Amino acid sequence: MDYRIVVLGSAQDGGSPQMGFDAPIGPPRNAASIAVLAGNGAALLFDASPDLRLQQRSLVDLDLAYGRRGGNPFDAVFLTHAHMGHYVGLAQFGNEAANTRSLPLHVTSSMATYLMANDPWARIITDGNLEIHTLDGAEVDPLPGLTVTPEPVPHRADHTDTVGFSIRTRDSRAFYLPDIDGWEPWRSAREVLSRHDVIIVDGTFSNARELPDRDVAAIPHPFMADTIDRFGDLASRIVFTHLNRSNRASDPTSSEAAAVVAAGFRIAHDGMVLAL
Repeated sequence: MDYRIVVLGSAQDGGSPQMGFDAPIGPPRNAASIAVLAGNGAALLFDASPDLRLQQRSLVDLDLAYGRRGGNPFDAVFLTHAHMGHYVGLAQFGNEAANTRSLPLHVTSSMATYLMANDPWARIITDGNLEIHTLDGAEVDPLPGLTVTPEPVPHRADHTDTVGFSIRTRDSRAFYLPDIDGWEPWRSAREVLSRHDVIIVDGTFSNARELPDRDVAAIPHPFMADTIDRFGDLASRIVFTHLNRSNRASDPTSSEAAAVVAAGFRIAHDGMVLAL
């Protein structure tokens, strides 16, 4: 079966333009998320962002096999961690919205414990809208010929641990990693990334000067320049996502974006389709 990745959102958790900021850089972007679509219309969601309602609608509007307007909008959902931009869209599956039934939700044990200890997430689960499946490092086969495996990565454990996802078919492998503290703390980074043909990674910041009013050390992410220096040999495989509202590479006409492209890397945009 043929599969494709659709970038549903490519911005940091607050999206772009972000609330309270009147000078957005580049085109509008929803919070980071991807969908994996099968040729028969089956669909997986990776991260449930605050913009999920609009993102699901964008799938309907694309000229692809996906066309769901009723029932469960996805066949399964996978979450990387519990920062705002990656899970609060779960509310859209509840009784007040889509009212899904037993939609499989694949999360780590840490994430499962967090969700079940806090409303409204616990209520959505106990009401039967979502059905929790704990990953615990094990691979999952959510659709025919497709395997998903979590990969633990270092990222601020404010509520839960964090994982990236290896998404594999018989012919191709993709890795989705929207959030990580940095490459140095993740000792197996090169070994893991080099196993994949498409690598969608954290591109939150271009450099340390973007947020003069904040200490970026308190909100660690690898700078795009660091990723380019470290993984230049993998450039054609790497797509940057999760761009902060301050990141000038968000603007395709900027010199920062041009430098990324000149180095052989790509920058995600909402609606981008990648072969899997």
